[in-house]
Amino acid sequence: MSDGTIPRRTAKAQWEVALPGLRASVVPFIVSRVVVLVALFTARLCVSSFKLGAAARGPSRSGLLSWDAHWYERIAAHGYVGLGNGALRFFPLLPVLARSFRAVPGMSSGLSVIVVANVACLAALVVLHRLVMFELGDEACARRAVWLLALAPPAFVLAMGYAESLFLLTSMVAFLGLRQHRYALAVCAGFAAGLCRPVGMLLVIPAAIEVFENWRLLEIRERIVGACAVLAAPLGAATYLVWAQEVVGSFLLPLREQLSPSRRGTVADPFVTFAHDARDLVDRNHFGTAEHALWAVLLLLLAAYIARRLPGAYGWYTAALLVVVLTASNFESLERYGLGCFPFVIAASMLTKSPRSFRVVIALSASLLLVYAVMAFLGKYVP
Repeated sequence: MSDGTIPRRTAKAQWEVALPGLRASVVPFIVSRVVVLVALFTARLCVSSFKLGAAARGPSRSGLLSWDAHWYERIAAHGYVGLGNGALRFFPLLPVLARSFRAVPGMSSGLSVIVVANVACLAALVVLHRLVMFELGDEACARRAVWLLALAPPAFVLAMGYAESLFLLTSMVAFLGLRQHRYALAVCAGFAAGLCRPVGMLLVIPAAIEVFENWRLLEIRERIVGACAVLAAPLGAATYLVWAQEVVGSFLLPLREQLSPSRRGTVADPFVTFAHDARDLVDRNHFGTAEHALWAVLLLLLAAYIARRLPGAYGWYTAALLVVVLTASNFESLERYGLGCFPFVIAASMLTKSPRSFRVVIALSASLLLVYAVMAFLGKYVP
């Protein structure tokens, strides 16, 4: 493990540090996009030739702008006003960045959302490589992590107009800043993560751990910036919620919309939800929801491994995010939420040291990526 220190570097030196990550990320990024495009073509073929899928409501026709991506496209095009309270559950970082691209000739709102998401995904892969190198100093492990993130079964959302790419990028940059004691960087990234998704607020936990572990070693100025790093993610989220208060008269309405029964739902007993989905799997009643139970078990096992093998900030962040995910009233989108917790990918890369095991895992992962993407584009799977 690294001791967390980092020397000052010039811009040229920073580019030289990032270049290996870029080289390691380009091919996995392209391969994953090829898989997603094949899935999209397959879904459209199924709809047009075999009349499969939910063609009436058209997720396959919307393609990379289906499901939640359609909301981000509409927000980028028109803002929140006029879209109803349901739009407020989507935090503003992605549509705001996408809206800034509309000045480019020929750039529609939908295209700009997809461009931002995919650029953020490539950047996230580069940062992931750098983060693994900083923590483990293992080039092979860093490359495995990049491949595993790019070809994870739910990673098709990273090619769509979803906020997951931005959230992965901002949360990993925040971690890198915290672990390297570059607290100004952590402030900016944490604030952006809070503006990106509600769970970005959970970055307060690793930030508090990292800053207060080193509190005695910090100078006054560093303590002030470190304290700002702890508060950055909640302040980012609060900025959006204050805007909601001013516009719609309710500070908590975006969160209440997120917790509505038709979406995530209120806090529920995870054991009851797990037992229900597991029973469906055993009885073969509804595999579409029961398979989430298998993913829940896998994530729990990986979380235990993270708690033992990675620094405390990773373990507590993973535990907090997993609690939020598993206490939902349903496990829909469980895989996507797990994808947003990047320590899972680092743990998976550490567990696949053997070339043979890595090849098996990556082949299975890519196959599931194709299957999940086709199902999502057909409207049979909720990403």
